[in-house]
Amino acid sequence: MNSGISRTAGLLADLSRLVLLVGTIAAAITVGFADAALFALVFALLLLPRLTRIPKPFDLAVCVLLPIATLATTADWYRRFAWTDWAMHCLATGAVAAAAYLMLAGTPLLPPLRDQRRSTTVTLTVMIGLTIGVLWEFCEWFFLDVLSVPVGVGYRDTIADLAMDTLGSLIAGAALVAWTARAADTDPVPEPAPALAP
Repeated sequence: MNSGISRTAGLLADLSRLVLLVGTIAAAITVGFADAALFALVFALLLLPRLTRIPKPFDLAVCVLLPIATLATTADWYRRFAWTDWAMHCLATGAVAAAAYLMLAGTPLLPPLRDQRRSTTVTLTVMIGLTIGVLWEFCEWFFLDVLSVPVGVGYRDTIADLAMDTLGSLIAGAALVAWTARAADTDPVPEPAPALAP
């Protein structure tokens, strides 16, 4: 991967975290505790890809899309602009699925990304994205039916959300495959060690 692009993506990701931190403090002062707590939770989650050192472009995608999805919730965009719900389920879930895959690939739970088949990478990314999507839909049910918090849910909404989660995760899996292939092409092949003289 081009080191300049990677460095720029890393700087932009850190800038996004800084903006989110400042926004969290501003929300605590001007809006209220609930919104500030939500942004604070997202900020804490965004520290994970930074600490696990996933590739910078994927770090940047999460750092941009998760705060936007959170802002859409607090600003009531999902009710006012129905298309934003589908867009965020596709883009944000895909970004989170790719980031989660990369974080898991750095543990014993999954082999390194470069050692996986392309189809396996895509399949696992989709599985992660769908798991995230199902957990989110469960949370929406919990808020609506258990806590009586009004959220825009329903059968059609749930199916549409899961469909967009799947699409976003497929795109993310393809992006991981493309990134791995490009990284393999640009990494220099090490020269063989010289033979020892007899």
